[in-house]
Amino acid sequence: MKVLISDKISESSFSFLKENNIDFDYRPEISPPELLSVITNYQALVVRSRTKVSKEVIAAGEKLKVIGRVGSGVDNIDIGAAAKRLIIVVNAPDANSQAVAELTLGLMLALLRKLPQAFSSMKDGLWLKKELVGNELAEKTVGIIGYGRIGQKVERLVSSFGAYILVNSRSYQTVSLSELFEKSDIVSLHLALTPETKGFIGKQLLDILKPTAYFINASRGEIVDEEALYAILSQKKIAGAALDVFWQEPLGFDSPWRKLDNVILTPHIGASTQEALRRASLTVMGDIVRVLKGQKPKYQVA
Repeated sequence: MKVLISDKISESSFSFLKENNIDFDYRPEISPPELLSVITNYQALVVRSRTKVSKEVIAAGEKLKVIGRVGSGVDNIDIGAAAKRLIIVVNAPDANSQAVAELTLGLMLALLRKLPQAFSSMKDGLWLKKELVGNELAEKTVGIIGYGRIGQKVERLVSSFGAYILVNSRSYQTVSLSELFEKSDIVSLHLALTPETKGFIGKQLLDILKPTAYFINASRGEIVDEEALYAILSQKKIAGAALDVFWQEPLGFDSPWRKLDNVILTPHIGASTQEALRRASLTVMGDIVRVLKGQKPKYQVA
């Protein structure tokens, strides 16, 4: 049995494979053409978000038994194609949730306290004490869209600051979606990208945000209408936004998003902590080994 690891993961998980006599190749910079040419040699493939496991990759993987996603989102894997080939897909559904929730909180505070402007102005030799008067998270209304593991952790974190919480998700809601957008001082998006959620947040909802509101997306770019969000930000119809995810990644060097002065941009680092990567890597490797040994995985997606 042989495993191909095509993205950067925690090397602490390698010893687990060795202990179970599983051979592996670690090629975190492998290109799509290279992946297509070598995948036929492997029974398992382990990826993060960089590698796109297309139907072509799955078709070429004649020996594939299992695909592991080191993280929660599986939108970079063609689940339907895997299912047709009876290839098991596993992930680490809770490994990254604390990291994403903490980044979300950090982005909220950065927006409210104007931290990017404070950092850059000090580097430029300025002292903008009077100009950089911010706001507190306490007593603000935070609308959380999506109430899975991440959404629930965001709720706990921001509640500890004294914020009021509104929730809208498929399984649980305290208000309607339109009411959440109307009443929230901060809207935080935590949905998985699926055919149903693609473009879910459109112009109609974005247009009813308060002029003082902030919008945060630490889930997936394609869930939001890009043109509509860009329009309300470039026209200063809301106070600002923080985006950790984008419609095309990596974000282009000349992207107009880089030119907006009321947006905080981070390069999809929601899950990028040492702790989260280690948890996710070990979780997925555990299931990879189980499947290769003919056992039932703990976290099967499909």
